[in-house]
Amino acid sequence: MEKLIKLEEKIGYKFKNIEILQQALTHSSYAYSENTPSYERLEFLGDAILNVIIAIYIYIKMPDKNEAFLTNIKAAYINRNFLQSVGENLQLQNFVIAKGLTNYRLDQIVEAIIGAIYIDGGMKESEKFIKKFLLKKEIEPLLDYKNFLKTIVWEKYKSSVHYILYKEEGPPHEKTFYIKVEVDGKQTIGKGMGTTKKEAEIKASIDFLKKMKLI
Repeated sequence: MEKLIKLEEKIGYKFKNIEILQQALTHSSYAYSENTPSYERLEFLGDAILNVIIAIYIYIKMPDKNEAFLTNIKAAYINRNFLQSVGENLQLQNFVIAKGLTNYRLDQIVEAIIGAIYIDGGMKESEKFIKKFLLKKEIEPLLDYKNFLKTIVWEKYKSSVHYILYKEEGPPHEKTFYIKVEVDGKQTIGKGMGTTKKEAEIKASIDFLKKMKLI
């Protein structure tokens, strides 16, 4: 409990229901063995909230920027590495509840905390957290490879892009996903692997773009 209070002080939000914060910090390696909820559902919710808040914020703050720029700056803010650095700055690794692990996906914990704050205090409180710990940081636009692939494939070939999960392996709390990307009318495929489907899709997109000499 002492640790949770310390984290509340760090993030500047006091939970009405401290158990929600505890869930946001509970890795599946511990959850499965102790039959308790992990952070995964909260991460799912936090990811959605993060996307909405970032999109609204940059749309209002950058009225002179076009859709492509907004897409790329949004991609930078929701990027795994950036969120990992946010988690490290908050020293979230000291608060994670896990079993048998020493390295954690702190980007997922950040999203889970956003989801937990939303459940406990609503959208305004989630927005405060996002503005304080993410949006105050200056960041360069990051090319959204999935969106770039979709756009360029349509412009050049008038075709659609399809992502296919063809293999996954590993225990439930430490899976590796294998994705291939196909384009209608093209024999070339791109392949990627990652610890999330999204990461594997991005790598598959990059692989396809390189094979087609589009980047």
